[in-house]
Amino acid sequence: MGTKKFDPEDFEGFLKLLPKEKDGVRLRHALEVRNPTFATEQFYDLARKYGAAIVYAVDDEEPTWPQIDEATADFGYARLMSSREDEPTGMTAAELEAVADQAKAWAKRGEVFAYFISGAKVRNPAAAQALIAKLK
Repeated sequence: MGTKKFDPEDFEGFLKLLPKEKDGVRLRHALEVRNPTFATEQFYDLARKYGAAIVYAVDDEEPTWPQIDEATADFGYARLMSSREDEPTGMTAAELEAVADQAKAWAKRGEVFAYFISGAKVRNPAAAQALIAKLK
């Protein structure tokens, strides 16, 4: 479990420090939180206020991490840490179909950045390719 707990004043202070641009290039920010105390409307509202995406992180090894699916920015960001070595495409067809359906729903909100990043590193490229095929 992540040890940093949600403190609204502290977190807003952090968000205020995030740069909006660098050398004329607009920057966008994604927030990956790992403590269940962040699963609160107050956190979602702060992320929206500053236009920061909340990372949708799925890790079967860390069931205590909050899986937050909230539209808080003009893009979505997902870290999918559920692929397995015993599956040639990292996930079963049904699991990949569920991820594809979820990604399609996210796309209605804006751009989507989805990454397979699990301990089953050899399967992550195959999982990404299988997801891309389902999204075409």
